[in-house]
Amino acid sequence: MPIERQILLLEDDMIQTMLFRAAVDGVLGTVTNFTDASDAINIMQRSRIDLCVVDLGVFTRPGVFHREGGNRFISQVRHKITRTTPIIVATSGRKPATLLASFQAGADDYVLKDEGLDKVLDRIRMWIKELPATQSLLDTKRAKVLEFLEKAEQNGLDLPE
Repeated sequence: MPIERQILLLEDDMIQTMLFRAAVDGVLGTVTNFTDASDAINIMQRSRIDLCVVDLGVFTRPGVFHREGGNRFISQVRHKITRTTPIIVATSGRKPATLLASFQAGADDYVLKDEGLDKVLDRIRMWIKELPATQSLLDTKRAKVLEFLEKAEQNGLDLPE
């Protein structure tokens, strides 16, 4: 019997959350969703979470929205909780600078929301196959993406569709 994967979703848009849960919950793992980073941090400290999917613009605590709330969450997870839980950023932004901040905070992968839910699901499946992730694996993947994003930023390019 396969291990039931615990997936944390940090997303403030309820429609996106409902679509994600409908596609993932019970199929690829059990989804626990949050709209604010403070609650998500609390659950990360108390529970086993195998994978995180994080929107960048979220509430940092109930009622306080911040466009960089997702990056704050990522940084706290990496510095205070775990270095080996993969974190996927789900964003609609195509500017490399936006994602550079996420990867510098400790994100491991990204997916563009406008590419559709299937792309998000493919990325989750890919990471589930890699679990349990090692520090070395995450560092290597993060370094490759950082290099790509830095080159795109230097050349004034947006992320490809």
